[in-house]
Formats: sequence, C-alpha cells, structure tokens
Amino acid sequence: MAGLKNVMLVEDEAMIRQLYRTALVKSGFTVNEAEDVNDLYEKLKSFHPDVVFLDVMLPGVSGLEILKELRSNPAHGCTEAKIVMLTNIGQRSIADNATENGADGFIIKADILPKDLAQVIASLEED
Repeated sequence: MAGLKNVMLVEDEAMIRQLYRTALVKSGFTVNEAEDVNDLYEKLKSFHPDVVFLDVMLPGVSGLEILKELRSNPAHGCTEAKIVMLTNIGQRSIADNATENGADGFIIKADILPKDLAQVIASLEED
C-alpha cells in the first residue's frame, strides 16, 4: 500500500459499498463512497482518490460514461487515478470497452471477496 492510499467506491448498492468499505479500511486505506454520479462529482471536490472502484451499472448514467468523464476532465482530479470497473455482467465487450476508455482493471463482483480488493490495489501499484 505504498502510494495508493485514497479509495473512492462508486456503487449504488449500499450493502456492497459497506462490505467493500469495511474491508478496505481494515487494510489501512482511506475510503470515501458515492452512490451515484452526482454524489461522486460532489465528493471529488474535496476527496482526491488514488484508486476509484466504479460500478458499470449506476442509476441515470453508466459507469462507462463516468469513466470517460473522469479520464478526460481534469476538474474531477482523476485523470491519473487508477480506475477499476465493477460489474456483475461478465461480458467481454464491456471489459474491452472499459479498457479502451482508460480503465486500469475490470472486476466481476461475484468473483471477488471484499478482502481481496487490497490485493487488487497492490497489483495496480506494480503496473
């Protein structure tokens, strides 16, 4: 956990946010969370994440659209952050689209335990 310490969770399901937050805090990360795009953009005014876990399916705006905005608009402070997409949809086309638009990783939520998120962050530091 050398350099990537601040984590933003963008997930509309409260239970998943809570599980991920608890696991990351236990691993020593500073965590902030957002349930939708408006909440995210408001929190990014004062919280500057090193890593963003971004759900693909969010109310109103897709995570892929938010990914493009975070990568292209320096006002959000995330152009250099590591961004990992979260989904329960295991379609290769979604993963490819996310990667093409600047995602650093792609996780299928059903395939990972909350405690494994710290290992995901560690692997991002190695890249």
